[in-house]
Amino acid sequence: MIRTCLARLASASRARVLGLPLLLMVIATVGLPSAARADEEDDIQRQIDAQKAGVPDLELLDRSHAATSEIQRLRDWLGQAWDLRNKHEPDEAREVLERCMAEAELVRQIITAAQLKAQVADREGKLDRTKAETEKKKKALQEAQIKKRSLESAVGS
Repeated sequence: MIRTCLARLASASRARVLGLPLLLMVIATVGLPSAARADEEDDIQRQIDAQKAGVPDLELLDRSHAATSEIQRLRDWLGQAWDLRNKHEPDEAREVLERCMAEAELVRQIITAAQLKAQVADREGKLDRTKAETEKKKKALQEAQIKKRSLESAVGS
């Protein structure tokens, strides 16, 4: 009977010895997702802040206001991503951030296209002015040649 009691006591102390590390491991595993979630939320916050910092630059580039509505949509989506981050929905927040990155690229392309259109319009205007000036000079040259011929024929007669 003493052996049985000693055996039970030994197995109970082994369970305590094994139980403590097991308990610590379980606590660490349970605590890990919240730490990982916090890191993920910090990462999302950094991405949102970086995107928000780029919006004023896009507004400065958009001198012709060709992408005003797209820039406003980008601002709205960044706000939506922030709200999702605050609601602890990182997957949805990342999805919205991907949309924001695509929208920012679209804004850059719209701005570039507007700048190129303005450049084309300037060059076409300059070409039209040059054509008109060339036509005016051509007419003046023809009139001068006609006048020269008439003077030559008057002097020659």
